[in-house]
Amino acid sequence: MTEEKRQLQEQIATHIYRRPVSSTPHPAGVRTRQRVVTKPDAVQPAAGERYVERRNRMYSSRAGTQVYPSVMPRTLAQTGVPASSGQMGAIKRSLPKYHPSPVPIRSGRRHGRRTGLFWKLFGIFALLLMVILGANFALTSTAFRIAQVSLVGTHNPILVQSIQHMGMQGQNIFLIDVAAFTVRIDLLPMVASVDLEKHWPNQLQVIVTERTPVLLWQTKHGTYSVDRDGVVIAPASETTGADALMTVKDMRKHGNGGKGAAGQTIHPGARLNEADIVFAMAVFERLPRVVGITDFTLLYDDSTPAALVNGQFNPGGYGSYVVESKAGWLAYLGGPRDANPLDNRLIELQQILALTQRQQLNLATVDLRFGLRPVYTLKS
Repeated sequence: MTEEKRQLQEQIATHIYRRPVSSTPHPAGVRTRQRVVTKPDAVQPAAGERYVERRNRMYSSRAGTQVYPSVMPRTLAQTGVPASSGQMGAIKRSLPKYHPSPVPIRSGRRHGRRTGLFWKLFGIFALLLMVILGANFALTSTAFRIAQVSLVGTHNPILVQSIQHMGMQGQNIFLIDVAAFTVRIDLLPMVASVDLEKHWPNQLQVIVTERTPVLLWQTKHGTYSVDRDGVVIAPASETTGADALMTVKDMRKHGNGGKGAAGQTIHPGARLNEADIVFAMAVFERLPRVVGITDFTLLYDDSTPAALVNGQFNPGGYGSYVVESKAGWLAYLGGPRDANPLDNRLIELQQILALTQRQQLNLATVDLRFGLRPVYTLKS
C-alpha cells in the first residue's frame, strides 16, 4: 500500500462529527439538529504513526508461535482398535432399543389369499381344459386326416397302386405309424429303399428308390427280373425294359426247376445267390468280346458233372453255368467259386473253338472247370 493511500485512509478516519450549538432560539416544543463535517487541512503525522504501530503489533502477534492442542489417540470404543498410548474416556451412548409394533392384519388379507389360490386353481384347470380340447381337436378333426399320399422316385403303376392301397389315406397324421409303413413298403420286391415324410396338415410323401433289374431269370414257372443283389423283382411282363435284358435259363431239375438251391420257390421277393448273378453278368459281357460269340444261351444247372472247386471235389453242390451255342456245342464254364478265373476259361474256349475250326471237327462239349486242363468231346 502506497503512502498516499495511507494518508487518505487516515484522513477519512479522522473525520470529526460534532453536534453544533445553535445560536438562534427554537420554537417551543421543536428540537432541531444539524450535522457539521470538518475536514482537516493535512494529515496529522502523529495519527499515521499510531496506525503503523498498531499494524506492526498485529503482524507480530500473528507471526508468533502458535500453541496447538496435543493429539490424543482414539479409544477402543471409538475405533475398535486399542489405543497405542494414553487413555481417553469415551462417552458410551447406546441406541434406544427397537420395539417393533405389531401391524394389525387387515380383515380382507386372508380373504385375498383365498381368492388368489382360487384363481390359480382356476387357471390350472382352464389350461388343462384347453390342452384336452386341443388334443381332441387334433386327433379327431378331419383337417388332420391324410387326404393325399404322393410318391416320388417311381412311375411304376403297379408299385404306385401297391403303396396307395396300404391304408395310409384317412389316418390321422399324428397317430399314423410311419415306422410300420416304412417296413411294409421296404418289403416290396420292387423297392430298394424308402422314406416317409409328413407334410402338414394332411399330406404324406413317400420317397422310393426302385430296384434296377440286370437279368431275367427263366424257370418252368415263369421269367422274372433280378437285380444285382439277387433279389427277384417282378415277372418279366411287369418289368420296364425287360426286352433289353439278357436271360439266364434255370435248368435245375429238383423242385421241378422252379426252386433255388435251398429248395425255395422262385417268386417276386425271393433272393438268389448274389455271386451267381454277378458271374452271369460277367459272362454276358466278356464272352462276345473274348470268344466272338453273340448268339448263345446261358444255362444254369446243378446237375452237371462233378468239378473241382478251390482244389476240392464238388459233387454238384453249387450251380454251374453252361453256354449253349446255336452250332449245337455246350461249354461248361463252372461258377464263381472256381479257382480258374473267368477270363482264362474264356481264352481256353476260344483256342479250342479255333482248333476245331481249323481241323474241321464237330465239337460236342467243352469242359472248362478243371483249371488249365480243359476237356472237349466231339460228336460221333
